[in-house]
Amino acid sequence: MSSTRAATLQDVADLCGISRGTASRALAGTGRVSAETRRRVLEAAQTLSYSTNSGARNLRQARAGSIGLWLPRGMNFMEYYMNFAVGVVQSTEDRELTVSLIPAEFPASKARTLHVDGFVMTDVIGDDELARAILESGRPVVTSELVPPGMPEPTVALAGDHRTAMDRLLDRLRASGATSIAVVRPMIDQMWARLAADAAADWADATGITVRFIDLHGVPSAEELHTMIRSLHDAHPDVDAIVCLPEGLGVGILSTLRELGHSVPDDVQLVAYNDSPALQIVQPPISALDLRAKDAGMRAGEMLISLIEKADESVRGTEWFDLIYRERASTRPVGHARS
Repeated sequence: MSSTRAATLQDVADLCGISRGTASRALAGTGRVSAETRRRVLEAAQTLSYSTNSGARNLRQARAGSIGLWLPRGMNFMEYYMNFAVGVVQSTEDRELTVSLIPAEFPASKARTLHVDGFVMTDVIGDDELARAILESGRPVVTSELVPPGMPEPTVALAGDHRTAMDRLLDRLRASGATSIAVVRPMIDQMWARLAADAAADWADATGITVRFIDLHGVPSAEELHTMIRSLHDAHPDVDAIVCLPEGLGVGILSTLRELGHSVPDDVQLVAYNDSPALQIVQPPISALDLRAKDAGMRAGEMLISLIEKADESVRGTEWFDLIYRERASTRPVGHARS
């Protein structure tokens, strides 16, 4: 091969002793190609300084070469959604795909004009018109978490097992002496919040342990959070455990409990429903549920890519994944009742 001629896909295939089609599938990450063959093809491409013409390939396949990412309006600053987005981006590595964040203000009437091959969505809100338009766009859609009733169904849903996670979390609190539990829940039409709250209510009915719900509208200020926790203990001084569903409030609740003279976990046990690094560095560190945002984003992206490339026809329906409880010092050891 002349040193002045750019390497071709056929050159890569010849160096590996395989067909041009196999080399193409190995580079694209599609079809049935063994890991060893893919490794050899990638090494050959690097040796020959071969780069794929993704633009030409997308034109041939009538693709945009991009996937759309929809996040709930006004919430993309939250750590969960940032980690989810990182996972989606990582799913496109070696795929020559870009990820396009869909602006919350994008007109729902123009959703079909978005130049993407499909969409990943997370925590769809029931009354969001742009979300509805994307689900009705006719392109593949993978949602992380189920969609609320009345919304169009996605092509595929990836859903955390919130019922099992909540049951285990509350069982853990009961095992360490909890007799009256408060659950702080966000009043938003998202299925993860509904499933978690419903699971807590059903658990209370099954066990006879009191579970009270504190409804939260929006993100409270420090003063509003203080008032909420103070009012809770004024009205229900028997509350000896709090589960906080909304992200970012665990540290504030811990601080408020201290200001009110309550010891954590001796007087009140505290669990956050969405783990974060901040919960690990306070004193005491706060027990939490790991919702695995990055893992969910990566898996949702992989599922969408399979749909776009028609590489796995089994990607349909709902795929469930486990949530992980992280035990820390804000909960008492099993068998230790309130002192």
